[in-house]
Amino acid sequence: MTDLMKLLLDYTLNQRLPRFLDHDTYSGVQTLEARHLAALKDGLSGERAASLERYREDRETIRSLELEAMFLAAFSIARELR
Repeated sequence: MTDLMKLLLDYTLNQRLPRFLDHDTYSGVQTLEARHLAALKDGLSGERAASLERYREDRETIRSLELEAMFLAAFSIARELR
């Protein structure tokens, strides 16, 4: 990905994406996710809690990669439609 594409991706994620989110639903799901994560962590030993945290971090990395891929796919479609 070029520097320009990275700049466009960053702008899209920070400026445009929030306009398309259903903020009430998103906030509700974030709250539920935090509750579920806290409940999971409460019942785990230190090693298992650390493993859960690594899993969560890996899921976030995967999410970032998927968002980047979606952006690139949409950008390529927009170029073809032009």
